[in-house]
Amino acid sequence: MKILNKFILMLIFLLTVSVSYPAVSKSVNLKIFPSEYTIEIDGAAVSPQKVNQFLKKITLSTGEHELILKSYGYKDKKLNVMIDKSVSELEIKLEKKDSMLEQLAVIKTGMHPKSVEFTPDGKYMVSALLEGTGVDIISAETYKFVKRVEFPAKYAKLRNFVEIVFLPEKNEMWVSQMAANAVHVVDMKDFTYKQTIPTLGIWTKIITFSNDHKLAFVSNWESHDISVIDVDKYKVIKKIKVAGIPRGMAVTSDNKFLYVCIFSSGQMQKIDLSSLTIVKTMNFPKGAKRHIILDKRKNLFYVSDMYRGSIYVISPVDDKVVKEIPVDSKLNTAKLTPDGKYIFVSSRGPNNKESYLLKGPIFGKVFVIDTATYEIKEWIWGRNQPTGLDISPDGKYMVFTNFLNDEIELYKINNKK
Repeated sequence: MKILNKFILMLIFLLTVSVSYPAVSKSVNLKIFPSEYTIEIDGAAVSPQKVNQFLKKITLSTGEHELILKSYGYKDKKLNVMIDKSVSELEIKLEKKDSMLEQLAVIKTGMHPKSVEFTPDGKYMVSALLEGTGVDIISAETYKFVKRVEFPAKYAKLRNFVEIVFLPEKNEMWVSQMAANAVHVVDMKDFTYKQTIPTLGIWTKIITFSNDHKLAFVSNWESHDISVIDVDKYKVIKKIKVAGIPRGMAVTSDNKFLYVCIFSSGQMQKIDLSSLTIVKTMNFPKGAKRHIILDKRKNLFYVSDMYRGSIYVISPVDDKVVKEIPVDSKLNTAKLTPDGKYIFVSSRGPNNKESYLLKGPIFGKVFVIDTATYEIKEWIWGRNQPTGLDISPDGKYMVFTNFLNDEIELYKINNKK
C-alpha cells in the first residue's frame, strides 16, 4: 500500500511539472515620457503603434521581457517587466542627462499621498494620505517604510489626511484631516497620536503658524474661513470669514500680517494679526491661488496659481506684483530652498476629462525656478499628478508625491550645473 501511495504521489508530481502553459499574445499600451523614444524588447528593436499623441501600444507575449528605452538628452533605461493577463499598460519615465536633479529612490506609500514633508532633523519623510488611514513615515536614510501613524479608529476610517507641519520646540507634528474637520497632534519622539483639535470649520486643509508659534491658522475649504488656534491651549479662539475658498497661507517676517490665498477666485486677503481682522483684499486676473511661501531674505512672497499655471512674485511692502512667471498647467506645491536660490514647484499636468482622480493623458513635472532671474532653470518628469513636495532642511534633497501612483520620489540636488 505504501509503495502504491508513493507511486501515485510521484505520478502527480511528474504531471504537474511537465504541464506548460503556452504564452499568450497581449496588447499593452505604453505611457512613456518623453514621448519620443526608441525601444528594444529582448534585444530586438520594436516600432510601437501610435494610439494618440502620447500613447503607443505593442503586442507582447505573457512572461518576462527585457526593455531598453533610449531618448536624446536622457539616460538609457533598462528594466525587466512581467506581462500577465492583468497588465494592460506600462508607465515609464526617463531621467535627464546632466541634470541638477539625481533620482535616488521611488518609494511606495499608502493611497493618494497628498503631501510630503521632511522632519526638521531631515531623518524622515512624512506623507499624509488622502485615501489612507493616516500618515506614512519613511526613512530618508534607508528609503524604507518605518510606520504608519495610528489615529483613533473614528478618525482613521474617515481618511482624508491632507497637510503636515512641525513644532520642534514641543516635539509635535500637526496633521490636518478634511473629513474630520480637525487637526491632530502627533508626538515626534515616537510618532504616536496625542490629541485632536476640532477646527469648528468644514474641510480643514492648510496649517500655518505665527512666527512666535503662539497661534496656528487653519484654512477651511468648505466653510470659507480661517480657524485661529491657541497653540498652548490646543483650542480655537477665533474664526475669520474670508472671500471664498481659502488654501495656502503665510505670515510676514515681522509677524504682523497673515496672507491667505483664495483658491476659488484667485484673490488674496491680508489679515492683521493684532486684531485678527481682514484689512485688505488683493484682486488679480481670474485664477486659483494655491500655495504661498515667504522668501525672508528678499522679503517677497512666491504664490502658485493652479488656474493660470504661473508663480506670482509679490512684495508685502506694497502688495504689488513684482513678476508673474509662466510655468505649466495645474501647479500645486511650491517650496523654497534654504539658501533662497531656487523655487521648486510641482505641476500636476492636464486633468483626465472625466475626473482629476483618474490618470491624465501625460505625466506631470517638477520645475526649478531661479529666484535671481525668475527663469526656469530645470524641470524633470514626475508620474501621475506630482502634488506634495518638499526640500530637506540642509537643501541637499527634494521629494515629491505622485498622487495617483501612491508613491514618492526622492532626488539629490546637485548645484554644479
